[in-house]
Amino acid sequence: MPKHLLIDDHIVEESIGLTRTMHKPGNRRLVLKADRPSDGTDITTASAPMWIPEENRYRMIYEARGVPGRNRGMVGKAYGIAVSDDGLNWEKPDLGLVQFEGKDTNWYPTPGDYRLWHVVHDPDDEDDRRRYKGLLKLDGGHHPVTSPDGYHWEKVDTPLLPSGDAGTLTYDRERRRFMALLKYEGTYGRTYNLSTSQDYVNWSPLKHLFGTDEQDQLEAIDVIRKRIANPSLAMPLLVEPDPALGFTRPSDYPTPVWRAECYNIGLFPYEDVYIGILMIYYPTGQSLPSKRNADGFHLLQLGMTRDLETWERLGDREAFIGPSPLTNGRAGNYDRLQLQPTNVPIDMGDHLRFYYEGMKRRVPQHDIWTDGTPRDPSSLSPTERADWIEDTHAGIYVRELRKDGFVSLDAKKRGSLLTKPLTLGGQNLVLNADATGGEIFVEILDEALHPIEGYTSEPIREDGIELRVSWPGQDDIGSLSGKTVRLRFSLSEASLYAFWRE
Repeated sequence: MPKHLLIDDHIVEESIGLTRTMHKPGNRRLVLKADRPSDGTDITTASAPMWIPEENRYRMIYEARGVPGRNRGMVGKAYGIAVSDDGLNWEKPDLGLVQFEGKDTNWYPTPGDYRLWHVVHDPDDEDDRRRYKGLLKLDGGHHPVTSPDGYHWEKVDTPLLPSGDAGTLTYDRERRRFMALLKYEGTYGRTYNLSTSQDYVNWSPLKHLFGTDEQDQLEAIDVIRKRIANPSLAMPLLVEPDPALGFTRPSDYPTPVWRAECYNIGLFPYEDVYIGILMIYYPTGQSLPSKRNADGFHLLQLGMTRDLETWERLGDREAFIGPSPLTNGRAGNYDRLQLQPTNVPIDMGDHLRFYYEGMKRRVPQHDIWTDGTPRDPSSLSPTERADWIEDTHAGIYVRELRKDGFVSLDAKKRGSLLTKPLTLGGQNLVLNADATGGEIFVEILDEALHPIEGYTSEPIREDGIELRVSWPGQDDIGSLSGKTVRLRFSLSEASLYAFWRE
């Protein structure tokens, strides 16, 4: 039975004295970066590590950028794998499939050398030739492809899925549903459509999934102002004056700035909801001298939806994963400006791992000045040279979050939560809660809100992701199976993340 997350008010009838808190993943760790010639100038990823049972290890797909001599398909790019026993320590095995400068690499070939980094492992397909599924980026969209081993790919006989360059692929295993998130140009710039498939051949018509809204635009001005005013955070190179100063943009600058766009999304099912890691882009200035794009920075925010249409933004649109400060250094500090999520977190039992890419800059900062005029790289200081010339520019990171720990309901002193009517099943009521230094009591009530005799719990004074509730004089809740009841949680200096029956 799915857990009831306290991420929204879906199960909540009444909340008194409780506040809702969005929690942010911690234990930041760099796990992968460009460290060999075939990696080019930097690497990035959009697909989380996949556990491959027959290999008893994880596999991560990544894109190598700035690779000399790569002139077909996606110019300067190649696609490689890394493998790991624990998801933290990674190796790049030579596959013997594609060579670079006369040497074997960890690259795999892609059809036409086109971009192929949206990949999922499908352990359920009866056809072993379709064990891996991916999206190949072609002109005008993404094309579904399959592979028996993740190294040799073939196009599926199905139409192209129209989209821009970015996107995500997710496999909702419980519903046997593949979800292609496809970029298009919406009201406020980058926006996302959704197409789904049960068989990876027949795809649903595109429908709007998510884009930033008017509130995002209003808040973007303040987000950018605060970023610019904070010396501990990395700045985009190109920043136009604050719109409040009356700055008039030249007519040949077509790209809007000082706003918020959805650059990409990591979307995944979690219990009875879908959670989105929203890659919100804040463009600050026109890219110079090309004028074809914008400089700016990203924040990864958190959203949830139950119907893939209506979204609730969590944590008041604060960053779920934000930039690493410059106090962590410059060379070797990659996730300080550009942040990109992967498609899904990895469930490690008691915690979730979120893999993401961090990049130092969006536009090169070593060869132009802030007005777009050329800069002689010989003018770089030793610190700048170590940062922009001698070091790579991107890395893949992981952070950890408590299991079910996206949002909690908290009582600083005392508070209570009354659920909507629900039907009990199973033998036990289980909580994910932190009551160290406080306590939680649970009452089971009938539909008229009268306590049911014997079902006022023993106090819970622990911290745990799976705390079974005990009842004085009762072994379990089995006698209430099938009955419609309500639950009342009384919290004192405690936090509740989720509850469920088993």
